[in-house]
Amino acid sequence: MPNVLIIGNSGAARECYWILRDVLESAPGLADYYTFGGFFDWQGYTGDLKELQHLYLGSVDAYTIRPEDMFVIGIAKPELRGKIFTTLKGRGANFMNLIHPWTSISRTARIGEGNIFQRGCTIFCNAVIGNANYINGAANISHDAQIGDFNFLAPYSIVLGGASIGSLNHLGPHSVVLERSVVGNSNILAPGSTLYKGCRDNCRMAGNPALRVGGRRDACQ
Repeated sequence: MPNVLIIGNSGAARECYWILRDVLESAPGLADYYTFGGFFDWQGYTGDLKELQHLYLGSVDAYTIRPEDMFVIGIAKPELRGKIFTTLKGRGANFMNLIHPWTSISRTARIGEGNIFQRGCTIFCNAVIGNANYINGAANISHDAQIGDFNFLAPYSIVLGGASIGSLNHLGPHSVVLERSVVGNSNILAPGSTLYKGCRDNCRMAGNPALRVGGRRDACQ
């Protein structure tokens, strides 16, 4: 019987818990098939689980991973998602794709492991999504778009057809990556921005059209 464990002990982790509850209530038998083990912190972070505090298990560093464990990274920050995924994979961990039942994913889309899809997301045909991305509420990933690893897509963000996004990026709410744009790694796209052609690495982009407002001077285009 798979045992679901959430890494994180604050707001994003609580969101993941309630996604999981919706999943377990969406189909007969799921609640009898999966168990929920609890929440771990990452490197001693003092979180806020509120009414779920009784489900806190301590630090994942001290936990012995078992074959039946399925981990969910309930932390939004891309850099931490990457570190947690890489570290726990090195210890033999398996990761669950946590998909809200009100999200729609095309049968032809290809998805890695450890991704989170909040309520109301739409993933269209032939999209490719890597590992440990957090796709927040009502985000839209269009046909043939490619998403790397450890990205955070905020609510109502849109990635249009044929666009390519690397890893460790943060897309703000209502941001748009237009068709065939190419985005590198470790970028931040401000809320409401529209990216027409793309950017390289380590850029902060804002506006319509989105222009560089920060980052290494030699890193952005």
